[in-house]
Amino acid sequence: MKKIVLIATMALCNWLNPVRAQVAADYKVAPNDILIIDVFGEKDLSRQVTVSASGRINMFLLDEVEVAGKTTTEIKELLTKLLDKDFLVDPQVAVEVKEYRIREVFVNGMVNKPGSITLTGEQSLSILGALARAGGLTPRANEKKIKFTRPGVMEKTFSMEELKRETDGSKIITLQPGDIIEVADKLI
Repeated sequence: MKKIVLIATMALCNWLNPVRAQVAADYKVAPNDILIIDVFGEKDLSRQVTVSASGRINMFLLDEVEVAGKTTTEIKELLTKLLDKDFLVDPQVAVEVKEYRIREVFVNGMVNKPGSITLTGEQSLSILGALARAGGLTPRANEKKIKFTRPGVMEKTFSMEELKRETDGSKIITLQPGDIIEVADKLI
């Protein structure tokens, strides 16, 4: 029985890992993320670093390196190039995100649990997903007035029906830190 459970668990992990790896591969590093940099055979260069508020990391021999807005693959390629240029012969570099910065979206108004929702770097969340995490709509919610705001970029009002009906992945809004969802009161 233990063997069957172990095999089933391994199969599930193998099925989920490509999805997780794809999301992680697309993730752009941001300030306050914690990275693990591993330079094979170079103990002094391998370390855990926190991305500064200016989007840089400090690396022995290289000083400050701009990493914000880059994927881990792009950072790996950049560090490999910089180390290969003046310091090492064919360096083997690995980069992974150990801890993502705290990222929040806000859901306010006529939901059961208004407030902030924390996102991890590997997680993508839609407006519907955020509403569900906020406990769903209250009986007083106006299902035709769900206002989405991405400060300084866009503001749009949806109905619950529109949000549920949309199945085209390219049209579903993936929330970003700082986004605001406001559910109106049907009495107003």
